[in-house]
Amino acid sequence: MSEGAGQHRLVFGLSADPIHVGHVEMVAQSATALIVLGYCLTEVLLIPVYRRNPVGVRKDRLPQTYPQRLEMCRLAAAEVAERLCRPDLGVRACTIEADLARESELPNYTADTLSALRAEGEASLIFLVGSELVSGPDPQLSRWHRPDDILALATLAICPRLGYLPNEAYLAFLAAEGADIVVLKEATPPEISATEIRDRLRDGAAALSLVDEGLLTPAVARYLTTHPLYAT
Repeated sequence: MSEGAGQHRLVFGLSADPIHVGHVEMVAQSATALIVLGYCLTEVLLIPVYRRNPVGVRKDRLPQTYPQRLEMCRLAAAEVAERLCRPDLGVRACTIEADLARESELPNYTADTLSALRAEGEASLIFLVGSELVSGPDPQLSRWHRPDDILALATLAICPRLGYLPNEAYLAFLAAEGADIVVLKEATPPEISATEIRDRLRDGAAALSLVDEGLLTPAVARYLTTHPLYAT
């Protein structure tokens, strides 16, 4: 681990299908933890995927729902900004993965996204992931497309998730290879399942009722009330 010198942009990619309180807390708490560690954050980017790598039929609809998922990210970005309460820190939804996918007709790959973002300016990148990606005997991150490029392009910030302890030997190997890694031990976002939220909405649950359960933010719940994305 190391404190970051210079300016940084925090990058968080997600399906946002839908974006929920767990996402908002993960980003807000992680940004706060990084600032406490001495990282100078200038921007936080929420990046909804446009076309995911082939992972099954259930994700085939992502391009069709992109406008709605992008709008939910914009609403969530406002929630994160309110939580952080730092006028000097911009928080926004970013369309870069849609731009890249439409140009190439290929799936979104994180290495390509980070490369495009890095070309935009001099600020360094911090790529935020949950600890599930670096846990277990065969961490998911090792099987991603061009993981070495990802680690060369950005600091890897790991947010703990319940039940997913980071594989310390794997992280030590990455660090020995030159990766810059920071584990945000103080972040404790709630465990919330987007799949469960979708299923409940399809079963007729009112989006606003999920606010009372701490699953959706009020702004996203209101959006899903007027845009019933998961109605059967």
